[in-house]
Amino acid sequence: MLEWLEISTELTVVATAKRAFLHVPSGFGVDPFHSPMSGPGTPETTHWLLEGAVIAAARSFAAGPSEKRGSNFTGSGNASAHWAYRLAGYFHSTDATRRLLPLVAERFTRAGRHALARWAERKLVEEAGHEQLALRDLEELGYRGRALVAALVPVRARAWVGLFEQLVGAADPVSCVGYAHGLERLALLRGPAEVRAIERTLPPHVNATRCLRVHSSLGSDFDHVRSNELTAAALSASERRAIARACYRTARIYFDPAFDEDFDPELATRVQAFASQPPPATQPQPELN
Repeated sequence: MLEWLEISTELTVVATAKRAFLHVPSGFGVDPFHSPMSGPGTPETTHWLLEGAVIAAARSFAAGPSEKRGSNFTGSGNASAHWAYRLAGYFHSTDATRRLLPLVAERFTRAGRHALARWAERKLVEEAGHEQLALRDLEELGYRGRALVAALVPVRARAWVGLFEQLVGAADPVSCVGYAHGLERLALLRGPAEVRAIERTLPPHVNATRCLRVHSSLGSDFDHVRSNELTAAALSASERRAIARACYRTARIYFDPAFDEDFDPELATRVQAFASQPPPATQPQPELN
């Protein structure tokens, strides 16, 4: 059994039960993936369809996740402010879940789409209070969290929230499953090494990585990703295509360097304007073996 998604007229993601690959139409002869897929999915093929959507998004750009500027902390004097800015992005993406998922659940319930309504309600429970983690981390760093996130919206977070709002307001909100899956699958690219790298740049005894830990491979997103895949696999072919396409669009925002921001002195000053107290001096932390 195969599943596939036409990314464009020149590229199709094809999923088998064991892998995904990118298919480029030859331009002559019969293309077996010319028509939209039909028929049922399976947990295995839907898993690889969604994996393929993320891979296709990554390959659209030269930079992979290890090269993204936002992941690299150098221990400079602005490290706390830089991390506070990234936490503002976490706040806005998680707060959008708090605001918008109840609308999605309500729409699925009204339409009698009970499996999708249960998915949305379960997701609400899983994500409950996550926006508060970002605020707690900001306060731990010595910032007025509410004021900071009200004033500053990192461009990548703004793009994600805008996409989510668009999908929620669409004629069929099933694509929201793909958006949520994309964010949770991308979170698994964040691991212990990145958490340690950030913590080494922050003042000692400051616990300001709660939100990152939850939204990384250290959290529960492995289980969430699998739950998303099982939900999608049970849906119709058109619904699975919509979910995979939304996953692709979500991942493109992650990999697109147009959404990278240089954390320059001007931006650092804007962040530091929301400091509630002078932050403790940052000292290099020894790396634990």
